[in-house]
Amino acid sequence: MVAHPRKTPGPGPLRSIAPGAITPVAQSLQFRSLNLPVPIEVVEDGAERPRSITLPPARSRRLAQEGRSLTITAINDLWQVDDEWWRERPISRRYYQITTQDDRRLTIFRDQLNAQWYWQKGGAKAVS
Repeated sequence: MVAHPRKTPGPGPLRSIAPGAITPVAQSLQFRSLNLPVPIEVVEDGAERPRSITLPPARSRRLAQEGRSLTITAINDLWQVDDEWWRERPISRRYYQITTQDDRRLTIFRDQLNAQWYWQKGGAKAVS
């Protein structure tokens, strides 16, 4: 039996590149943030738990109930996130997964550093 040596392909011929033809990656790519938190109005109880929320006005007819106050019928889950303590602006948030009077499940959070409430849009689902 004869062994056949394999050749790894080389880099190929070198080509010259015109000056200015290469742009830095940061200049050629533009990134768009996804699921940015949306500021909302929340009525709290004495323990800073949400009781009702007002979502911003809807941009589509499908979400026409936004822009009015919704009573929170259940707090399904809650968790605390404290992170990036070494940065100039650390993160301290208390998240709530809630169900509203119209049976929508939403994820909202209270920024513990500025006492503002936000809707984390990726978590909206109807309860079955």
